[in-house]
Amino acid sequence: MTEVPDKLALREISAGGHTGQLADRINASQAGSLPGLLEFQWLEAGRGYISGRFEIAAKHFSPHGLLHGASIVALADTACGFGCLASLPDGAIGFATGELKTNFIGAARAGSVSCEARLVHAGRTTQVWDAEIRSETTGKTIALFRCTQMLLYPPATAGDRTTPAERTGERS
Repeated sequence: MTEVPDKLALREISAGGHTGQLADRINASQAGSLPGLLEFQWLEAGRGYISGRFEIAAKHFSPHGLLHGASIVALADTACGFGCLASLPDGAIGFATGELKTNFIGAARAGSVSCEARLVHAGRTTQVWDAEIRSETTGKTIALFRCTQMLLYPPATAGDRTTPAERTGERS
């Protein structure tokens, strides 16, 4: 089983502005998982931003000979997930995707695909991420993606009636 990257280490690296080092850690962490099998490559990553790509190969195609929509969604969803991990607020221990949506507005059959994802809302309990997926061959946008991440906090102990923000010292 592959280990998930340490969330605290991801946050510490991103806070320091070492975007290449964080991208390297993410690349190393995905071996044996879906992003590794699809050969995603992460180029830059930091608090609120991540970029990545993949070279189009036979494994990315639908039976109809087009780049499979699931390959595009997987790239965008993975980007936003790693971006969320690198952007967790103090006290948060993880996230779960609450919603995702993709608008397909183009196609690609050869070359490579890139993705840039940006944090557009950073709340105490949710983050919203937007991603744009482009054909690197044509430069055209082929999909727009948006997701909402529900932020997870440690459970309260018995009898503790404080909110996650109060437990972590955040102000509303």
